[in-house]
Amino acid sequence: MSTTAMQCKDCKAKLVRGCFGLTKLSAVDCAKCQKTLCLNCAEDQTLIPLDKNEEPLPLKKSSIKSYCMPCFKQVSILDYSKSYDIIEPSTSSVDPDKPNITLLWVHASGGSRAMFRPHASTLAQKGYRSILMDLPGHGTLVETTLTLNSCVETVKQILDQECSSHKPSQIIYIGGSLGAYVGFYILGELKTRFGGAILMDCGQNVGPDCSLKARAGVWFLRKLSGSMSNKTMMGVVMGAVEKKADYHTIECCFSGGMFFQQGPAQCDCMHTVAPSNIIPTLDVPILFFNGTGDYRDSENKWLALCKDKRSSLKVYEGGDHFFCHDLRFVDDMLHRMDTFVQMAGL
Repeated sequence: MSTTAMQCKDCKAKLVRGCFGLTKLSAVDCAKCQKTLCLNCAEDQTLIPLDKNEEPLPLKKSSIKSYCMPCFKQVSILDYSKSYDIIEPSTSSVDPDKPNITLLWVHASGGSRAMFRPHASTLAQKGYRSILMDLPGHGTLVETTLTLNSCVETVKQILDQECSSHKPSQIIYIGGSLGAYVGFYILGELKTRFGGAILMDCGQNVGPDCSLKARAGVWFLRKLSGSMSNKTMMGVVMGAVEKKADYHTIECCFSGGMFFQQGPAQCDCMHTVAPSNIIPTLDVPILFFNGTGDYRDSENKWLALCKDKRSSLKVYEGGDHFFCHDLRFVDDMLHRMDTFVQMAGL
């Protein structure tokens, strides 16, 4: 059988085309330009193109497409010329008698700054300015090493550049899952920069002093995220959110791509943070959100440790780890955020 040597468009790995086509060691064509990719590139550079004319649910794994890196950046809803977005408040909603408050939104594991874009857009109608950032190892910063300290430095750079004229009380940290767990650490390191925090999906202690059950869960998640491609992990997430997360799900979770290249580092960050040591040092109110279907062995402990007694906890009955993208809860959640931010920003 004669063969012709080919190369992956992105990594230049050699592919072999025989008389019956590419071998199983080769890959697929880019969904946009049709150039050939090796399996590694094809499996990691995947997303669901956002088409606002399509019915968003039910989610279909067949909608996940593979792209070469140039096409991936073109099709992704993320602007690769920057690593964070700013959503300004609508002009009609600005109240000159209220303080100018900026919300810093930090996404979950494998996600990007697209995760909370619809939420921030809704709160812009209430007069809030929002900054949505990519964590290191995610989105446009996927090549940046993810550590707790790199997260702190990334946040600090954004605050120095975009919020230098703000008082601390005018900046509220909002994080979900990974964004909440690293948020404890960020708040502890940048104590003078925030006036409050909203932390979601962090009711389970997964830190160094966690239970044996939680430790086993972290170990399993670390192995899972370290051995599966972004496409496979996207399918896993799709199965978990199906019929539960119906609030801009494709836009928030899939159209920017998913980024588990540093999956083990994501787990290491969460497992390193000890909220019980950090929370008592914080002089700001914290609003916690969880769902009853999520793991949450420490939510009441976290609340009790808060120094600022304006802190509170809301648990949504029937909600799970994706409750913040569940239409049953979004309106109430955003209303509670609005009320909390006004209180914290005084």
